Amino acid sequence: MASSYSRRWFVSRLGLLGCTLPLTAFAQRHGARRVGHIGFLGGGSPTLVQAFEQEMRRLRYVEGENILIEKRILRPNSSDLAAQAAELAHMNLDLIVAGALVHALEVRKNNPAMPMVIATCPGMVSNGFAQSLKHPGGIYTGIDELPPGVTAKRLRLLKTAAPMVSRVGLLSTTPGHGGHEAQLADAEQAAKSLRLTVKAYRATTLSELEAGLASIVSDRMDSLLNFQGGLSLGNRELIVDFAAKNRLPAIYQSAFFTEAGGLMAWAPDQEGQYREAARYVDKILKGASPGDLPVRYPGRYYLTINKSAARGLGLDLPPALLAKADQVLRK
Repeated sequence: MASSYSRRWFVSRLGLLGCTLPLTAFAQRHGARRVGHIGFLGGGSPTLVQAFEQEMRRLRYVEGENILIEKRILRPNSSDLAAQAAELAHMNLDLIVAGALVHALEVRKNNPAMPMVIATCPGMVSNGFAQSLKHPGGIYTGIDELPPGVTAKRLRLLKTAAPMVSRVGLLSTTPGHGGHEAQLADAEQAAKSLRLTVKAYRATTLSELEAGLASIVSDRMDSLLNFQGGLSLGNRELIVDFAAKNRLPAIYQSAFFTEAGGLMAWAPDQEGQYREAARYVDKILKGASPGDLPVRYPGRYYLTINKSAARGLGLDLPPALLAKADQVLRK
């Protein structure tokens, strides 16, 4: 069934009515290099998909000529993931690009033999996708978005922006193993020196996320730190609105939250991670083994501050903090 689906997709994309010319013959006919056939499983924000596609084009891949990409873009709060991951996992593909850890876990569950490039993975080693960052050693590689100390840095930035806070709700939607635990340990250690009380609220579904937010209020937490996770990213408007309504200073793991009206974010260039994923794909299609391509941490983290959100919370942000910001949003 998978090969029949791929042929129909290929024919429709190229407009070759009634033609069943194999991919290899097509490549030879047009004098092109081997036609790569990959999957893409993601969601969260259209700009991330666009970043991947733009980098593939920069690397001289043209869909329908020397690359075929089976895209599966997931809708927020839908049950799409299981079916879409299973469909891609059982197709005859060179590899799959998984946008986030939750996508990669689902693909691996369906087909442990499918190579993958993971664009965002908090815990490549702890989740069994790499033996080590320098030498993954298997059929997976990608970007690990959780270097040591990043959660402690977020907590310090939150305390700097809102010195009055003392009780921080740690909203965690990090899937898999190790990522949540590493962030929690990081936050608990930093909280000691900052004289803060922290408590984790973990969620894997929308209903659990809503329950966690309600518990943050009932437990009288006075601020919020958001851990990594596609669930929170997909529901960023819900979380940002919650923080504003309950007057909770909050710091996030993605600049998409500040763009949605959140107070601040200490975050990597996520579009850059998807471009990096495209460069991994290029190397693999040219013959490299994923296990020989080192897992990377994001090259840099960026501070984004939303001054409108600060005004809504009654915060007078320190000039030194604003001076450190890579971007200050005023709406």
